[in-house]
Amino acid sequence: MERLLLITPPFTQVNCPYPATAYLKGYLERKGFPVDQFDLSIELIGAIFTKEFLQRLFDRYPGSEDENIRLIYRMRERYTATVDAVTDFLRGKDGTLATRICTGEYLPQAARFGAVEDLGDYFGTLGTTECARFLCTLYMQDISDFIRATVTGNFEIVRYGERISLAIESFAQLEAELALPPNPIEERMNELLGERIEVLRPSFVGFTVPFPGCLLATLRCAQFIRNRYPGIRIIVGGGYPTTELRSMSDKKIFDYVDYVILDDGEAALERILVSGELLHTYTREGYHEGDETITHLQRGCPDFADLPHDRYLSLLEVTNPMHRLWSDGRWNKMMIAHGCYWGKCAFCDTSLDYIRRYDSVPAECFVDWMEQVIAQTGSRGFHFVDEAAPPRLLKEISIEILRRRLNVVWWTNVRFEKSFTGDLCQLMAAAGCIAVSGGLEVASNRLLKMMNKGVDIEQATLAMRNLCDAGILVHTYLMYGFPTETLQESVDSLEVVRQLFRAELVHSAFWHRYAMTVHSPSGRNPEEYGVKRRNAHVHLFANNEVAFVENRGYNIRQVGEALNEALANYMYGSGIDRPVHKWFAGKVPPATVDATLVADQLIKPDAARLYNEKARIIWIGLPPERSEEGIALYGASGAKVVRFKPHETAFLLRIMSLAADLSQTVTFGQASKLFGTYSDESFVAFYLSKKWDILRSFGLLQV
Repeated sequence: MERLLLITPPFTQVNCPYPATAYLKGYLERKGFPVDQFDLSIELIGAIFTKEFLQRLFDRYPGSEDENIRLIYRMRERYTATVDAVTDFLRGKDGTLATRICTGEYLPQAARFGAVEDLGDYFGTLGTTECARFLCTLYMQDISDFIRATVTGNFEIVRYGERISLAIESFAQLEAELALPPNPIEERMNELLGERIEVLRPSFVGFTVPFPGCLLATLRCAQFIRNRYPGIRIIVGGGYPTTELRSMSDKKIFDYVDYVILDDGEAALERILVSGELLHTYTREGYHEGDETITHLQRGCPDFADLPHDRYLSLLEVTNPMHRLWSDGRWNKMMIAHGCYWGKCAFCDTSLDYIRRYDSVPAECFVDWMEQVIAQTGSRGFHFVDEAAPPRLLKEISIEILRRRLNVVWWTNVRFEKSFTGDLCQLMAAAGCIAVSGGLEVASNRLLKMMNKGVDIEQATLAMRNLCDAGILVHTYLMYGFPTETLQESVDSLEVVRQLFRAELVHSAFWHRYAMTVHSPSGRNPEEYGVKRRNAHVHLFANNEVAFVENRGYNIRQVGEALNEALANYMYGSGIDRPVHKWFAGKVPPATVDATLVADQLIKPDAARLYNEKARIIWIGLPPERSEEGIALYGASGAKVVRFKPHETAFLLRIMSLAADLSQTVTFGQASKLFGTYSDESFVAFYLSKKWDILRSFGLLQV
C-alpha cells in the first residue's frame, strides 16, 4: 500500500506541534492508510541551536560591519559552550540551570539584552525559572541575528523567507531564490529530511503550508526530493494555498510539486492515495473541483503520538502573562468545531470553507478526544484553535470536563458576546480555562456595525468583565485603517482601549492594520464599504490582498505607530492616565468617548442574575453541610455559615445535591416546583435574595 509522510516544514511555532499533520494522520490511519508525520520545523531548530552547528557557522564567518555581529563573533566560544545546555533548559530538561542563568554572568549578551536593565524587575513578576527562560530567549534571538547577518536574511525562529513569500505575483520571484545554492540552514534541513525518507521510504510526501513563512522551505525540500528521490510524489496543502493560490494560473510550481490541495485535506489526500478522482486539488493539468466534504466527527481525533514531544522549546518572548501563551507552554492544539458559528465579519475570509462551513461534535465526543490526546502527549494543556469557540459548546464541554473530574488547562478564541455571562465564565474557569483571545477590532460602534461583527463595545466590555471576574486572562485583537475610519475614530478607539486596560479588563492586545482580502465580504464588494478597488488584475500565482483607494485624509502610518506605542505601554502598566491624543505625532483631536464608557458597564447586573425557568442550575462548589443556623459553605477563601429557615435549608441541600450531579440536568423550573414541596413562599423572591447571591459566590451557577 502507498505510504504517506506528512511534514510540518520550517518554521512554525517551537513550543508545541502545529496540528495539521496530526489531524490528517488520525483520519487517514482510521481509513487504513499507513501514515507517518515529521515535524521538520522543530527538528531543524534543534539542529541549528547546537554546539556543532554554531561552530560550523563561526568557522565560516565572512566578517561584518555591524558591531553587534562582531561582538557575537568575539564571544563565539561562550556561545558554543552554552548553546546545548540552553536548548535543553528550554525543553524543560534541566531546571537546575535557572539560577545560574539568572546571575547574568552565564549567558553571553549581545544587543537583545540591551533592554534588560535590572534583572530584579523581572524576578518581581516572573520568578527564577521564567526569568531564565526570558533571558535564554534573548540569547537565542542574538544568535538568530548573527544567522540573518552572516548566513541568510530569510531566517527567523518561527518563519523562513516570509518576506519573499508575501504577495507573490509570479512564481518567478520564488524561482530566483530557489536557483541559488542551498545555504547552511537549508543544507542541514535537507540532511534531516533525507535521513527520514531513507528510514520510512514513503511513496508520497505531503507538506502543510499554513503560513507564507513556510513556503520557501517547503519548496527547497521539494527541490531536494525531486533531485534525490524522483519517484516520490509531492503534495502541498494548508492555509497558505487555500487562501492565496485559489486562482493561480502560473504552473511553474509543478516543476517542484505534483499536487496542490485547497481547503480540508483529509478527503483530498484519500483520493490521491487511492488514485481516485481528485478533489479540490490543482495539478499541472488544471484544477479538479469535486464537492465531497467530511464532517468534524468524521475528521475525528488528531494523532500526536509519534511527534517528538521532548524536543519542543518554551520561549518567553515577552513578560506579559497573557501574551506569552503563544510561545510558552506545551499546548495540544485542537479544534472544537470546524468553521465559524458567526461567519459574517466583513474583514474575514467568510467565503472559504474553513470559515463558512460550521460543524461541531457533541461535547462528550470532544472530551473523549481530549483524553485520547492526553494519553498521546502526556500533556494536559490545550489550545482550542477555533475561529471562535461557540459559548454553548464551551458550556457543554466545561460541564463534561467537570463531570469526568478531568484535570486540564485550556485557552481559546471567542467573540466577546453577551452569552459570556458571569456564571458561564465561572464554569469555564472551574473546568480549566485560563485565558481567551477575541477581536474587539476597531473599538467603534459605528464601524463594528458596518463590519457586521455582531457585538458592540458595551457587550464586549461586559463579556470581558465577566471573564476577568472569573480569573480568566483576556487578549484582544485590534484593527486600524478599516474603510471610512476617520482620524477621530482612531483616537476614540485608543481611548476605549485605554479605559479597558485601566479597568484591568484586558491583559494584552495586538493592533494590526486592516488588510482587505479577496475572500472577505469587504474584498468581494469594496464599494459597499466606501472604497474602490485599485484594479481588477488577477496575479498569475498568489492572490490574497486587495489594493483599494480611499480618501483617508490623514497619515495612516503615523496613526499605526501611535496606536502601537500606546499599546506597548499599556501592556506593562504605564501611560494609562496619559490623554490618548498625546500619543500621536502632530495635532489630532482629543477623544470624544465618554470618560466613563467602560466604567459604566462594570456596575451593570450580570445576565445570569435574571430568572430563567429554562436555565440550568449547576453546583460546582464543595459539598455544603447543615449547621444549626442554616448551611455551612466551603471555598478557597474559607468557610461561611449562612442563616436559612429550616425549609430553605432542606430545599437547598436537596437542590444542591441534584445540581452537583452533572450527569443530569436540573432547571430553575424544576427547582421552583421542588421548592413548592417545602414552602408556599415565592421561589422567585427567594432566588432574588442576597442569600442566593452568597450561594452563587460559592459555586451555585445558572447556565
